[in-house]
Amino acid sequence: MKKESRSVAVFAKGVAACSHQAKTYGQCITARYTDVHRDVCAKEFQAFKNCVQQSLKKAW
Repeated sequence: MKKESRSVAVFAKGVAACSHQAKTYGQCITARYTDVHRDVCAKEFQAFKNCVQQSLKKAW
């Protein structure tokens, strides 16, 4: 498996471990899709990002 494929697979596992936070962030974006702008769902995104980082034990 290529390094890029492994990286995507690892990231996908991190995202899967945070399905609740991903859903909450997605719902926020969906509710505001006609007026999306920077930081519109910052709190939800930060919760999702933190969860993925904890899951992967990495910062990005």
